[in-house]
Amino acid sequence: MQVVILERNKLVGRKVARLFAATGASVVLLEDPAAVAAALDGADVVCADTFDGELVAEQVRARSGLRGVLWTAEPMRRSLRYLVESAAIDHVLGRRDFESPPRAWELTMLARRLAGAPAPPLGGYLDWGFAAIDIAVRATADRDAAAARIQDFVAALGVPRRVAEMFAELGHELIMNAMYDAPIDAFGRPKYAADRKADIVLADHERPALRVATDGTRLALQIRDPFGRLERRHVVDGLARGLAGGELDRSHGGAGLGMLVCHNASTALFFDVAANRHTEVTALFDLDLNLRELRTHAKSLHFWRQ
Repeated sequence: MQVVILERNKLVGRKVARLFAATGASVVLLEDPAAVAAALDGADVVCADTFDGELVAEQVRARSGLRGVLWTAEPMRRSLRYLVESAAIDHVLGRRDFESPPRAWELTMLARRLAGAPAPPLGGYLDWGFAAIDIAVRATADRDAAAARIQDFVAALGVPRRVAEMFAELGHELIMNAMYDAPIDAFGRPKYAADRKADIVLADHERPALRVATDGTRLALQIRDPFGRLERRHVVDGLARGLAGGELDRSHGGAGLGMLVCHNASTALFFDVAANRHTEVTALFDLDLNLRELRTHAKSLHFWRQ
């Protein structure tokens, strides 16, 4: 895999280049935007800060098969514009500030996956020694109990009460999507989406898998439904509308994401879709951030489809 990196901060650029190179990628590191176009022959990926997002979007539009990656120290809204406009940009990595590179584990995971590696297990998002629980969700009655169990799991870490409540709200939203919006009948029609207030009992083959975990530094919430119907536009356009102050999008079967709820309660969101097989959503929360920092901290968004 050949990667072209545009990074105006020399030290940050070197760190990013080293992380890509450690995964076996061939790397070209540039500081001058004017040099990017000439370096892209044969490249698979072009990366830059969202400050140079227009350049990245222009290059991926002009070159079929070229993928774009952005990182940013700003809130998501500016970066999201480029994801909405270009289907070849699926990844935004949040970073602490303009003097800092993206998180090493996240960048390395991205590089591996861009080169063809499969989605990691839950432990891939956390440090060794993490603790996790599996929560069964079979019926509407399980939904609120699952959210309460998530809240208790997080509260046991001694974090502010609002953090535990937010993660429970996040869990509730993702459970609703997996239970009501994802399932389809034998004819491919949404089975439960017409009435999200109805009491339902899922068949064995319809049940989502729900896990919550922590290593003491990060929280992870992961849910997988066995349908794989989530579309990129449901994530990207839904979040764009939410951040612009619009209504949460619940109009699409298999999606129904309250994307703003997910965004506000996490520091990174990972969407993995295997079409017609499964949709897996992983939300991370950095426990070292306080709530004020969470509101202004640059966040990450990744969308994968196979």
